[in-house]
Amino acid sequence: MQLTLLQKHFSGIFSFLLLTEHIYAQNASASSIQSTTCGEQCQELARLGSSWEQTQHAHSPLDSFYSVPRTFSSSAEPGELLRVELHTNLTNYTVPSGLTMSRIMYTSRDLNGTTVPVSAYILWPYTPFVPSEDGKPRRSSKGGHSRFPLVAWAHGTAGLFPACAPSNYRSLQYHFMVPYNVALEGFAVIAPDYAGLGVGHLPNGDSIRHEYLAGPAAANDLAYAIEAARKAFPEQLTNDGPFVAMGHSQGGHVAWAFAERQAVLPVAGYRGTISISPLTRVIDQVQAARQIASSAPASSLPIWIPVTLSIQPKLVAAVTAVYPSYNYSGMTPVSYDRWNNVLAPVQGCLPTDGLVFSDVPIEGLVKPGWTEDRTVQDWADRVAVSGKKFRGPLLVIVGDQDVVPLEGIEQAVDASCRVDSKEDLEQVTYAGMEHFPVIQASRMRWMDWIKERTIEQSWGGDGICGKKSFVEGYNTNYTLHPITPNWLVEAVNAEDAWQLAL
Repeated sequence: MQLTLLQKHFSGIFSFLLLTEHIYAQNASASSIQSTTCGEQCQELARLGSSWEQTQHAHSPLDSFYSVPRTFSSSAEPGELLRVELHTNLTNYTVPSGLTMSRIMYTSRDLNGTTVPVSAYILWPYTPFVPSEDGKPRRSSKGGHSRFPLVAWAHGTAGLFPACAPSNYRSLQYHFMVPYNVALEGFAVIAPDYAGLGVGHLPNGDSIRHEYLAGPAAANDLAYAIEAARKAFPEQLTNDGPFVAMGHSQGGHVAWAFAERQAVLPVAGYRGTISISPLTRVIDQVQAARQIASSAPASSLPIWIPVTLSIQPKLVAAVTAVYPSYNYSGMTPVSYDRWNNVLAPVQGCLPTDGLVFSDVPIEGLVKPGWTEDRTVQDWADRVAVSGKKFRGPLLVIVGDQDVVPLEGIEQAVDASCRVDSKEDLEQVTYAGMEHFPVIQASRMRWMDWIKERTIEQSWGGDGICGKKSFVEGYNTNYTLHPITPNWLVEAVNAEDAWQLAL
């Protein structure tokens, strides 16, 4: 198998680039590329991706908000406020009228228990959602005098470098798919960038690496974001006010980890968790994908296999973030060069990542057997979610055409219920839906679920662990099924389709 579906998607722009002599030549960061494997065309791709990404950032380079105050101490307790921006200037954002935004910086703990600074944004509704006197959902018309119910939003993969922070994306990465949508319904949205994204350096200059797919660490970021937001805005958010945790993809993994964290370190006001298309045990998924791909023609593979195999360099980088001595040892020399000498210098996010690796075949991304390394296995055990005690209700949503394999989700649900059968856990599968389309297809379900659980007397589930249901949609063969998230906010030519990954 030479190219993944994503790589084929990106490779279509090569002919376009050959017609362009100096695309974004003014990009100074690209001048720092010192690569032994990335030739002229590859470097032009890196310049193109990086320069375009900068047009999608609210601030490029990152503004001073993301600089950690010199008063920061590694001995600080998690949940402490480091910086509060009460009213973010929305000139460079696409936040809908009626909504406002704040940014905060606070302390959290990484996978090794080290105190780290983390940034987050808060979206504020025009008016809060409140239940009516008969307990039925309705929106408030009283203005800003009521307290806001909260949704703690965990974002999906944006990239592994500081510039990839969703709080610095003009559209906050998921725009109307989730955060704008939820805020327009009257819920404040607190959304951490995760450690290493946004805030990238300590006051002494040390780098903060993003611990990609380390669910327990990002669950800390989510939990302490709630606590910090309540401290920053006590008149808008009560210390025990109702909240629902929610996430998609990487964020679905984080949300599930948060539900597990609630069984050990509960945050007051918890009403449940929604996990959409979650990665649960990613190294197991990689090993399964490699085994199937080795014995089947590429044309017959389900979409989750090539997509899973294409993220392996990011997983090697994720292991290195937690275990620095591992030092990317699972990467091939080509991947090591592309990651450290091409992608890192331009601080490339998901679109540029795809461009930089677009000419590297699957078998050239990682070393054979890299997942068998003891360090990788230790990492996998520490970051895995499912099969542990958790606090429900937990709603798991997935599409049956998802890039996260349905079988793995079902196994994760069953494993969790074997451990904690008294908790409420439901899986809902949407027919014909892929990774991002399932968010929109299930919107009515998850929005009602959030509202119902915000109403105090009905916040619990039905007490069944492992309930599974299947939703058949109307005309699913005639709807769009994009593999990239942002097709719905911008129309581009085929050769520019890589842009929709951001």
